Amino acid sequence: MGRGLPVPDGAQVVDLQGMTLLPGFSDAHTHFGGSARLDRPGLTGRFGSYDYAEHREAALRWGVTAVRSAGDFTPEILEFRDEVNAGKIRSPRVIAAGRMVQADGGHPAFTVFFSDAAIVENACVILRADTDIEAEIAKLSDLGVDWIKIFVSDDNKMQYPCTVPRLSNEQLRRIVDAAHKHGKPVMAHVDDIGNLKDAVLCGADSVEHTINVATSDHEVTDEVLRLLTGRDVWVVPTMTATNLHEGSIPGAPPVYPALETAVGKMVRAGVKFGVGCDSGIPFIPFGECVHMEMELLVRAGMEPLAAVTAATGGNAKLFRKNDVFGTVEPGKAADLVVLGSSPLDDIRNTRDIRLVFRDGSVVIDRFFAQ
Repeated sequence: MGRGLPVPDGAQVVDLQGMTLLPGFSDAHTHFGGSARLDRPGLTGRFGSYDYAEHREAALRWGVTAVRSAGDFTPEILEFRDEVNAGKIRSPRVIAAGRMVQADGGHPAFTVFFSDAAIVENACVILRADTDIEAEIAKLSDLGVDWIKIFVSDDNKMQYPCTVPRLSNEQLRRIVDAAHKHGKPVMAHVDDIGNLKDAVLCGADSVEHTINVATSDHEVTDEVLRLLTGRDVWVVPTMTATNLHEGSIPGAPPVYPALETAVGKMVRAGVKFGVGCDSGIPFIPFGECVHMEMELLVRAGMEPLAAVTAATGGNAKLFRKNDVFGTVEPGKAADLVVLGSSPLDDIRNTRDIRLVFRDGSVVIDRFFAQ
């Protein structure tokens, strides 16, 4: 790309005058298999339980060219990732955490998934009193996961305001130490600010959600801000998920205004943000949710350019893949989005998608087809 370039014989020249060219967007928190019950009998597909076709196409339609799976059936999600990243399947690039590490009797396997045997067996690592934590993390590493996903939450949204067991801080530290020993970063599901502090103090590399429905610990103090800015940690607030689930828990007070206030304080303090949505859970549409998330981040106080940067190059840094994609520059993969208007004028213009390139090939065309 550029002006005044020599044009090889037979090359197709695309004139984008008046349009906006960006790196592809990404979703830093998705569950590509969705959150419905996934019993193996009766399910077909190349990966045993799911081939993610509808979800990957939806993501591409909205210019999302990379996703980080925050917990899916394993090893299926890893086999899928490998074929995608080898160029064998039309899909966004995939970074995957594999099985989710959680407390026995805790969230999510024993709350929102109602102790579903398929979920417990194929998507979770359940830590019991006699579990060899280091051995379990070694197994995940040997499988080839990109991240280790842990749950730092005692909320039971299915029986509000009851609580469930949660990983102890000692367990968290052992998990993080073992993961880092194997070169794996750790992403921590948190439901409130107290959970967030514990996760950061125990060494998590990213914290997911920040403030969820049916919680009450919402105050972002100066201490919390110093923790977040003083350590190499990313915040993925999934504002879309909290916003769309507001009011879904009978008896629980509203939390979204507190989340917006918290994110605004973090933005002003210079906290590093990833853009993720929790797509795959109910009500969160694959692909489109990234644009919803950017809009909510701007509403909370982030500048449009910062929101777009977070959803492109920022996420690539979070994924530890910024040497491969995330910016438009020589040597990077040509994962690109062409917009008909500028998101700097209005963040909603990120939805004005005309072309999507995945590794140099057009995968979505609303430009040439006109």
